[in-house]
Amino acid sequence: MSTLKCKMCGGAIDIEEGASVCTCEYCGTKQTLPRLDDERKANLYDRANHFRRNNDYDKAMSIYEQILNEDNTDAESYWSIILCKYGIEYVLDPATRKYVPTVNRAQFASVISDEDYKKAIKYATIEQKIIYEEEAKTIDDIQKGILEISKKENPFDVFICYKETNSDGRRTQDSVLATDLYHQLTQEGFKVFFSRITLEDKLGTAYEPYIFAALHSAKVMVVLGTKQEYFNAVWVKNEWSRYLALIKNGEKKMLIPAYRDMDPYDLPEEFSHLQAQDMSKLGFMQDLIRGIKKTIETDSNMGWGNVSTSNNNVNALLKRVQVFLEDGEWERADEYCERVLDHEPQNAQAYLGKLMAELHVHRKEDLRREKQSFVLNKNYEKAIRFGDESLIADLQEYISNIVYNQAIVKMRLAQTERDYLTVAWEFSTISGFKDAESLVEYCYEKAKLCRKDAEEIKKTEEQSRVITKNDFERVVNAVVLKEENALFKDKRKAIYSYADAIRTYLSNPHIARSVNKTIFPQMSNDSLAFGRYGGNIIEWDVIERKNNSILMISKHSISYKRDYIDPRVVTWETWSLRKWLNDEFLMDAFDLDEQKLIDTTTVKPDEKETGYLLGESFKHNETNDKVFILSVREVDKAFITNEKRRCKSINGQVSTWWLRPPGTIPDCVPCVNENGEVDAEGYPTNCSDIFVRPAMWINLDS
Repeated sequence: MSTLKCKMCGGAIDIEEGASVCTCEYCGTKQTLPRLDDERKANLYDRANHFRRNNDYDKAMSIYEQILNEDNTDAESYWSIILCKYGIEYVLDPATRKYVPTVNRAQFASVISDEDYKKAIKYATIEQKIIYEEEAKTIDDIQKGILEISKKENPFDVFICYKETNSDGRRTQDSVLATDLYHQLTQEGFKVFFSRITLEDKLGTAYEPYIFAALHSAKVMVVLGTKQEYFNAVWVKNEWSRYLALIKNGEKKMLIPAYRDMDPYDLPEEFSHLQAQDMSKLGFMQDLIRGIKKTIETDSNMGWGNVSTSNNNVNALLKRVQVFLEDGEWERADEYCERVLDHEPQNAQAYLGKLMAELHVHRKEDLRREKQSFVLNKNYEKAIRFGDESLIADLQEYISNIVYNQAIVKMRLAQTERDYLTVAWEFSTISGFKDAESLVEYCYEKAKLCRKDAEEIKKTEEQSRVITKNDFERVVNAVVLKEENALFKDKRKAIYSYADAIRTYLSNPHIARSVNKTIFPQMSNDSLAFGRYGGNIIEWDVIERKNNSILMISKHSISYKRDYIDPRVVTWETWSLRKWLNDEFLMDAFDLDEQKLIDTTTVKPDEKETGYLLGESFKHNETNDKVFILSVREVDKAFITNEKRRCKSINGQVSTWWLRPPGTIPDCVPCVNENGEVDAEGYPTNCSDIFVRPAMWINLDS
């Protein structure tokens, strides 16, 4: 029997072997338990929980991560990291005498969407899962309340971080120095967050919403102190460590350490890369104010880049847009952006404002936290087109940050060669951003290891097969040449049909490499298996042959989840479906060897008279793709009857499936309906119940 301290009150709990939940006899709290294999692990948990109960979340998190390095299936460690990320402190409710969570490190992201939470749920027992889900819901509700309050707060320029009282409860010298700094900065016209004054009318309420709002809005934080222990005090460190994390995530902020009567080498190690200021130095205040002014002015004009207009009316409208965005009045913000564009049709800040209103983003920097890339958004495209170098660099950095974060999550979940190759490709698209290049190499190495493991498993499976290579060749040739062979006299005992032989050939080329290639001319009217998607082998119909290449279309339709925002008028070149097929689907469905078989094809639009004739802005251009979908004319050529065009999904659902634009209506895409009829008018691309039948040319000589 192991002993562990209660995560709420710190009382000793005796843990029965194999238990995943328990109730503390001291505070009566039902709580989850870690999987304790030895005394060392129990000591690590006690130490980490001690730091967490004392609000030293960074130290606690580092220990939980150490535990995960040794056992990455420990649900309690993932959950404990969540508690640290969101600064969860359990406080005794005097009314109910129960410990309830409070949030000291609010974030824009929900606990429920956090990857560590998902891992905790994945590896939890049924009893643990129930408690995790209940607590996550409570924490999420608290977070929503914090965000609701914080979004109503006015933004700040400067955040002063300091220790207010000492261990005796008396005011520190740091507080006096901070007060002087506050008055100097406010006289200069800066909006300053100084808890002693800013929060004095918030007594009796939780401070986190106001601290959260100030941390995210302030462009400069001044951390001042006179003692090493004051800089490292729990709540002081809680503020500056969160601010440093925002900077690390790419936000354009500046942290200035300021010290007095102490050795600068005693400053926190995290400040070692920063230029610290000595408050006792002559001219300190003037130097500090000048540096802050420079930072604030550089980030003026809403942080949207340089306003390239002398029109006072436009400037006033843009300021109104900023206020509407801060208040979450999205429709009004979009309306005022349109007014700006009536004056200046190429105003990049107006297109940026429309983008933020569409995505419900309060500040420009928050764009980097979007879950999905907005690179295909028409307002983003125009902001890039008309923006200055600074704005373009910022927006491209935000896109890179989104791609990077998505790839990091996928990398942590990757298990197969294909998974790692997909992630490597995603990192390669943002080469030069953070450590993306080194992560590409890391993923390639992991893919090689996965391939080696898979080959060993495959080799073992092959050795256990009853059928030999000679048997296989004999069967294939017997089918192709229609030989009368005893093997096929009794159909009930037939090992392979023609389609099975072709399927085996393509899926096992190392077994059948020497099979007579006379099979190829007879493939055009059959189906074969190639690739795997959503856990299912993909079956293909061969619809055309040229020399030693075949054109295939998937036998069953595939569900396509729209993750992008398409322009109202869609061409094949601009459609997000094209990007999905040639990026995500291609990487997910086929390994590297299979991808080598797929030809790059010049995809041409149907003749202009078959579609809606568009202007230069939406011209139907040729593209070069590995995966595509058929056009109206191509599907008529490939399937001569409605019955042959009717298609079911892998689950047996009769489905409508997309065709390649153009159709007969400019803002809709043609399709084949459930009756197998070609609908040239089609539907808008935001229809979520229309499926996809990918097509591709396979080079059999490869």
